[in-house]
Amino acid sequence: MKFRLPHLSLPENNGHMKELRLKDLHDGNLYHVCTEGLEQTTLMMDDEDYRVSWNYLALAAWRTGVEIVAFVLMSNHIHELITCQYKQQAEKAIKLYKQLLGQYLKSKYGLTRILHGSHDSIVCIDTIQYLMNCIAYIFRNPVSAKICKRPGDYMWSSYTSCFNDHSNRTIVRKVSELGFSKKRSMLRTAMDLTSCPYSIDDNGIITLDSFVRNDIVEKAFWNSGKSFLYHLGCCNDAKMEYELVYQPLMNVSDGEMHRMITRHVAERFRGRAISELSVSEKCSILKSLFFSHNTTIPQLSRIIGLPRELVRKILSQ
Repeated sequence: MKFRLPHLSLPENNGHMKELRLKDLHDGNLYHVCTEGLEQTTLMMDDEDYRVSWNYLALAAWRTGVEIVAFVLMSNHIHELITCQYKQQAEKAIKLYKQLLGQYLKSKYGLTRILHGSHDSIVCIDTIQYLMNCIAYIFRNPVSAKICKRPGDYMWSSYTSCFNDHSNRTIVRKVSELGFSKKRSMLRTAMDLTSCPYSIDDNGIITLDSFVRNDIVEKAFWNSGKSFLYHLGCCNDAKMEYELVYQPLMNVSDGEMHRMITRHVAERFRGRAISELSVSEKCSILKSLFFSHNTTIPQLSRIIGLPRELVRKILSQ
């Protein structure tokens, strides 16, 4: 059965209705950002790791001037919807987040290159429908991974900030008021936070209502919690993953991707061409190629010269 989404509109001053547009929500651009560990290595092992990652995501956004609209932290990757003026700001934000998290993981687990060369995807949101699907996809990630049955059951996302009354929430303290030792122990950073506007709770987690623009999510669904829940409930996860994650990657042409992979191969195998590699050599670099370039299995199969099923089998191992 194919569901029809409710028509979304905003009331004008004259009482008529007009189509909801992105510029009605915010003046800046909206980007869907995804980053993951190298070759999908697990990043977060325990609750402390998730808490630290949560705070780094917020602090990286603050330091680079971007605003987070929605996010979810998964064990081996993150999704976030952010707003900023330029794509370069989004790139700087995710770079700083990875630097902070990388230093933490190195200190705790001795992992030195887990985020070096990892795959990042930054896609500009250009329609309201795309935005709605992106929000649903982000919040449904734990459900799709069979971690929980409902988005609200997962604690490491901004889902609970949407259509929720925060008027009774007590702000424990301002981040800017933390002493040096508290800042190091709670936020795991030596960053200068004297002008940071965020608040932090008793568990050492930066509060959602101090850094997440949930108002943009609510406006996207016409300030209707019912419309929001309906959309989350009727979306096809597999279809959304294809449209939001894989399809944007196909914007890179075979010619451009061939040039990028040729450079990668030349660096790895001392100037050799793709056609000069043996099957075993090609197989040995499939994962690094797939997760460090904006490519897909069919495109990688065409360029590297291996059967699609073999590529899929190796990537799934």
